[in-house]
Amino acid sequence: MREKLMQIAKTAGDFFSARSLSRIDQKEGHANFVTNIDREVEEYLQQALLSLVPGSQVIGEEKENGALTDAPTWIVDPVDGTTNLIHDYRCSAVSIALCENRKPTVGLIWQPWMQEMFYAEAGRGAAMNGKEIHVSETPFDRALVAFGTAPYHTELAEKSMELALAYLHSCADVRRSGSAAIDLAYLACGRHDAFFELNLKPWDYAAGSLIVREAGGVVSMPLEPGEMRYDRSAAILASNMVIADEIRAVFDRYTGSLRA
Repeated sequence: MREKLMQIAKTAGDFFSARSLSRIDQKEGHANFVTNIDREVEEYLQQALLSLVPGSQVIGEEKENGALTDAPTWIVDPVDGTTNLIHDYRCSAVSIALCENRKPTVGLIWQPWMQEMFYAEAGRGAAMNGKEIHVSETPFDRALVAFGTAPYHTELAEKSMELALAYLHSCADVRRSGSAAIDLAYLACGRHDAFFELNLKPWDYAAGSLIVREAGGVVSMPLEPGEMRYDRSAAILASNMVIADEIRAVFDRYTGSLRA
């Protein structure tokens, strides 16, 4: 199934450049866009993935979704980084996770512009273009922290920037790519050392969270009790093992008001 799934993702990525951007619509929330490419890719993925695993279900960003159940379920972001795609800022990805018993067992992120395929299976490690990858061992003061600004949730914008500034004052630097999937993939292969965003959907983090964990990293929902769940919007915090406690300490210091 792995090779077939990778080919499906590559075909989906071909839509990014081969199909013309002809329609941009505004969804609910500030700067929340959907294009004809998002819809075309999701329609293709739904057909291809349901054929790959008969009897499975699909949860996707651009469709009406049922509840996540124990049945095999694909969680799909057809274009993670839509605003980047609109501006031809070539940092967008196809993100696909297969969940069984409500947890990811397969995660794939395809960055067609860079021709990079990130892939993981639960308990089997993570790879990029077939080569095993691991999170970094970079210490806190030299860490590169990626973050998302939750642009669709304006009430979180100021807190996101406040937290990013706190990390900037403690670590080496911060980065904002516009794609949570790519940020998590880069964390998994050591290009980033930590990542946070205060509100993400399951299709933003399902595949990336598995890839990070299989690469030896830590991923959590720091504002939620208990284990991670894949049926809700939530803040996501991830890092290498070396700096996990320090990254969490800064996060907790600046997000106490969000727990109330």
